[in-house]
Amino acid sequence: MFTLIIVNYLFLLNKELTENSVIRQKIIDSQFKCYERMNRAPPYKKKGLFCNRTWDGWLCWDDTPAGRLTAQNCPDYFPDFDPTERASKYCDETGNWFRHPESNRTWSNYTLCNSFTSEKLKMAFILYYMAIVGHALSITSLLISLAIFFYFKSLSCQRITLHKNLFFSYVLNSMFTIAHLIAVVPNPGLVKRDPVSCKVLQFFHQYMLGCNYFWMLCEGIYLHTLIVVAVFAEEQRLHWYYLLGWGFPLVPASIHAVARARYFNDNCWMSVDTHLLYIVHGPVMAALLVNFFFLLNIVRVLVTKLRDTHRAESNMYMKAVRATLILVPLLGIQFVIIPWRPENRLAGEIYDYIMHILMHYQGLLVATIFCFFNGEVQGALKRQWAQYKTQWGQRRREHCSTRSTSYTATSITEVPVYLYHHDANNEHLNGRYVEDSELVALKSGDTSKTGEKGGSVEVRDAVSECRPRQKETSYSNHINL
Repeated sequence: MFTLIIVNYLFLLNKELTENSVIRQKIIDSQFKCYERMNRAPPYKKKGLFCNRTWDGWLCWDDTPAGRLTAQNCPDYFPDFDPTERASKYCDETGNWFRHPESNRTWSNYTLCNSFTSEKLKMAFILYYMAIVGHALSITSLLISLAIFFYFKSLSCQRITLHKNLFFSYVLNSMFTIAHLIAVVPNPGLVKRDPVSCKVLQFFHQYMLGCNYFWMLCEGIYLHTLIVVAVFAEEQRLHWYYLLGWGFPLVPASIHAVARARYFNDNCWMSVDTHLLYIVHGPVMAALLVNFFFLLNIVRVLVTKLRDTHRAESNMYMKAVRATLILVPLLGIQFVIIPWRPENRLAGEIYDYIMHILMHYQGLLVATIFCFFNGEVQGALKRQWAQYKTQWGQRRREHCSTRSTSYTATSITEVPVYLYHHDANNEHLNGRYVEDSELVALKSGDTSKTGEKGGSVEVRDAVSECRPRQKETSYSNHINL
């Protein structure tokens, strides 16, 4: 036991020393490049005072005129530094670099480089909860969609089968993403312990990410085959789609896990500062590019077909744009259209919000467009609702009919005048009705109106009215008691 503790301690110590050595090596490389650059650069030839070029320990600063503030991007040596922010250094009016009043040493302003400022933390929390809410809504909507697809047998076809697998991949991807966001991201203690379960979760997260995008590719291949190749009569073989959607992503995910364990075994495999991620992201990007080609070709075919129908030009392009907008969330083309984050702060924040909506709410968008807004699904739901209302109304009518019959029988016993008409073989026992008798209740003092009207007892619709009627003044129908 003691030996295991020592081994674990040495392992963690060696890992920490390795990370520190990587940081030191980055700084040394930057320092070497800075001195090379200063030696190659020509002398400062402008008039007036200026501050000499210098290396401040982290960044290289060029000759700067007096009274000017110079700035450049922050270094990426430390994990809590944001390279998109700006570090600054001030050259005062005397031609000397600014000195900090407390230490009286030349000072560069790296305060904005910290990734954990109050504004950045606020935005990080907003994006964090946006991601959790988005995946939760996606899971809910996708499960409802899957229930609809499985319940209505009239919706069974190859296209819906592909939708089912795509939706299921979205559900699993969202579940692993939420597990990663809740269990790993806000838990530095777990990341520091670096358990095997943490890396297993990361493996499945990467695998499901690949499945998600390759099922998008399957949808793109199917649509392209259906619209461009126009194989409408023959059904396609779906086992190739299953192999591509569920089987192929296992290959890059496994290779990434082995390579990560051997060459970049950081805690919980959370670091993105490694090119090994391209083992998973490379095939994903290739699938997105292929889908982008499919989308362009599908739109081309749609525009050609609309032109052949001699429709108005505005209507033609409107339909093409509509088809494009419907296909974009399904095929994930937004990651091809806007793959780079702008350096401007405001533009970068807008980019982050848009990408978070497109990434974490994509399942909700797909379920809404391809299930809830689907005409076939809406028709099936309307038919089911109409059938339910009919069955419910029938049960209500039967229930109300039973209640009305009981109420009518009770009312008849209260009528003061009775006329018994019977055959010779019938008998009366204590004034009660015996088999095969007919009872006709006549309103006392108004027999003429009853004879004129005749007719039968009115039976009202149980849906519109389900309570007993008031005492009827005339009964001219035959009631079997």
